[in-house]
Amino acid sequence: MTETPAAPAALRVVTPRYGEAVVGGAERLARMLAEWLAGAGWRVEVFTTCALDAATWRDELEPGVAVESGVVVRRFRVRAPRRPRMFHELSRGFFRLPAGLRPEAAWLALQGPWSPSLLGALQTAGPMPALFVPYLYQPTVVGLPAYRGPRLMLPAAHDEGPLQLRAVGAALQAADGLLFGTEEEREIVVARHPAAASRPYAVGNVGITVPAGVDAARFRARLGLGAEEPYLLYGGRVAPGKGMEELLGGVRLLRDRGAGVRLVLTGEAGTVVPASDGVLPVGRLDEASRWDALAGAAAVVVPSFHESLSLLALEAWALGRPVLANGASPVLRGQVARSDGGIAYRGAAGLAEGALRLLAEPVLAAAMGASGRDWVASTYRWEAVRDRVASLISGALPAAAARGWAAAGPGAGG
Repeated sequence: MTETPAAPAALRVVTPRYGEAVVGGAERLARMLAEWLAGAGWRVEVFTTCALDAATWRDELEPGVAVESGVVVRRFRVRAPRRPRMFHELSRGFFRLPAGLRPEAAWLALQGPWSPSLLGALQTAGPMPALFVPYLYQPTVVGLPAYRGPRLMLPAAHDEGPLQLRAVGAALQAADGLLFGTEEEREIVVARHPAAASRPYAVGNVGITVPAGVDAARFRARLGLGAEEPYLLYGGRVAPGKGMEELLGGVRLLRDRGAGVRLVLTGEAGTVVPASDGVLPVGRLDEASRWDALAGAAAVVVPSFHESLSLLALEAWALGRPVLANGASPVLRGQVARSDGGIAYRGAAGLAEGALRLLAEPVLAAAMGASGRDWVASTYRWEAVRDRVASLISGALPAAAARGWAAAGPGAGG
């Protein structure tokens, strides 16, 4: 057994949105990490905005300080909400320009969330190591380079337009340590910004803990499904790149071939995708129902083309469920290969073929689920994440000291 490093038991998490109502993998990961560290005795505080919706950045929560599940949360107002359709059109034009002609500062201000009070608080905050999550938004791209203390970044990056920006490369280079979800994520980041290869890093930014009392039969009863009625499950967003068209196309092929399987949609997908033949949207679920839904699935589908890490796949494997993952994503291919916990498909036809195979071969499906469960249990432990964060902070202390940071000073403003 390796010895746990001495933990600097304090962390400031900087993320654009925070709270149980926030839909988003990176922000959810930030909350999971903050709450686990707080429960393990760390002093944890969060700097975030009053927004819940990343499309509009409209203030929906009150500014100020609150304590949520043992975490001190400091929320700051967003001063410039955005109009999603207009921003989308501007972004299309922006990324068509040659890199040297792009007005990056203007785009980043529109990307937001633009919260001068949050950025100002970071510059005057009391001494505490900070973890910026994710790379994509202004609090990280602008706030991280200006922060004097030890500064870590959890990029949650995939290969997309904003990752190309020079300002993102500068923020990555300014980070004292990088915490990646997968090796593939690091490869994507380094391919875009080779200077990031020189930054200290660790891989593995989440732990998976199955709650007590998970009951698949309870979810089936809620939907009126019999014990022998199989369903596939997807829970998440429907943004571009999430693979919803392929997912729904694969289900149509399954139904055309006479497969008596349904697709259950939860999360955002469960609120905006209409019900149709074989498609059963059930809306957003509370945590207990969400785990029940995962436990009862014949397979959990991760259809996204762009991932840095799939929490949904890890949670499915933790319950012993096989996963159908979009093989167009190098991250998902890597997760499936390392876990031996499912099938990486290509296209709607590949999804249908993979699902038919799992339905026809229950022994294979069970073996894949068991393999995934063993892999998650051995790899995705919060204690290991804590040690990685502690080691990155320890390694960042000399750089922070060179910037004039000291381990004592005034408390953070709210």
